[in-house]
Amino acid sequence: MEEALRLPLLERLQERGLSPLIRSVRLHCYETALLGQDRAQEMEQALAAWAAAEDDSQYVRGDIFCFEEFALFLIFDGEDERREGLCAGIVYEGERSEARKELNAFCRNVSEALTLVRERSAAGQALETIEWRAGSPEELPGAASFGVEREVDATSGRSEMPLEAARALEALEETGARRLLRRVREAHADGSVAALLSSLKGKTETEALLRRLAERGLLRRELVISCRKLERALFRLPSPDALAAITASSIICSECGADIADEKIEELFAPTSMAATLLEDGSWLASRLRSTLLRLGVPEEHIAAGPIAGDGEAYVIAGVCREPFLFALKDGDVTLAQARHALAKQNETEATHLVVVATGKIHEDARARLREQARRRSRSDSLVELLLIEGVETAASELEQAFERVSNRVLADELSSLDASLGLSVGQMLATRFRLMRRPAAVKDLGASAVGALAASLNEF
Repeated sequence: MEEALRLPLLERLQERGLSPLIRSVRLHCYETALLGQDRAQEMEQALAAWAAAEDDSQYVRGDIFCFEEFALFLIFDGEDERREGLCAGIVYEGERSEARKELNAFCRNVSEALTLVRERSAAGQALETIEWRAGSPEELPGAASFGVEREVDATSGRSEMPLEAARALEALEETGARRLLRRVREAHADGSVAALLSSLKGKTETEALLRRLAERGLLRRELVISCRKLERALFRLPSPDALAAITASSIICSECGADIADEKIEELFAPTSMAATLLEDGSWLASRLRSTLLRLGVPEEHIAAGPIAGDGEAYVIAGVCREPFLFALKDGDVTLAQARHALAKQNETEATHLVVVATGKIHEDARARLREQARRRSRSDSLVELLLIEGVETAASELEQAFERVSNRVLADELSSLDASLGLSVGQMLATRFRLMRRPAAVKDLGASAVGALAASLNEF
């Protein structure tokens, strides 16, 4: 786009309520230099002409437009070899359903303002048609070699997990809850739930945990009728209503002939099908990671998972700002063998970030092997980040920090062509601005959507 049209375009956008930050800063600087004299725009025109004639550079490279919850940017052609034509984009934090609508409205404003500027400068000449095209969609890096399935959550295929499943996964984060649930499953399998519950009587915390697991849908209450003489289970009933129907009838015990109403009746617990699914192979951990990634702003289409091994080892890959994060998950301790598996999978996917999450301990030899491999790749000029997380309680906060580092770096690179105009990193300035403007009670969701969803997504032909 011609240099002579750029300042008029910014002026027309400002008339439409879109205040260009870089131009506003420059004009304020000129007003200060002129001691308040009303000739700032005259100085702007003079310096623009000087830049074109003497420095052989463009005075207006683009600009940014800040609003409370998002920022728009405009970058002119010739300032970034990665782009062709006029480029517009939006930067926002976390999930924002109106982002594409806001970007499209901005592009319409730019088109209409540019048409008006060209009409005034062309003196009746035929004008080119202004068209926009969406930027190339972001693909999930590493997914092709990962051999993955898109669905991670074992309880739901929807992006929003059902409340019952979410509450169940939250309960399973507690080590004691998983241990107790496994004990109940084993006892239920061999018919010793009554003995287990008897041994737990009087243990207030454990009894409260049993009730909590039942409330979260991981245990179900059942009534068991047993033969008093042979102590053998006769019926398992789901509710007191079913018990009333049985005891009101004339049914007798098939073992000793006594009336059913006179036999032993106990209230026990049994694991639900959801508990069996989530605990059987450690899939609860993959499901919990998926919900954490979604909460941190990673789009669902940028999350994929491989098959879960029977020993609780699983892999998930996620694209954050076009950078692949490989998650090696282990429900238990991470040994040297599992560290080797994780490194092999990282090589296969070419992931630049390896995150090992274990519910138990990461053994020292495994930790040493992972760190040594990361150092080797760093020495070979490969950008590698290794993150080791023991316990799922801190995973969300550590991932949030990692995602913020990546999004800040990508944002700074995306807008680097504007740095010379403002005299500082525009991307870092915007990232800091979003951080400082967060509401105290808000979830800090600077994830893939901060840049990857729509930034630089529309280009002029």
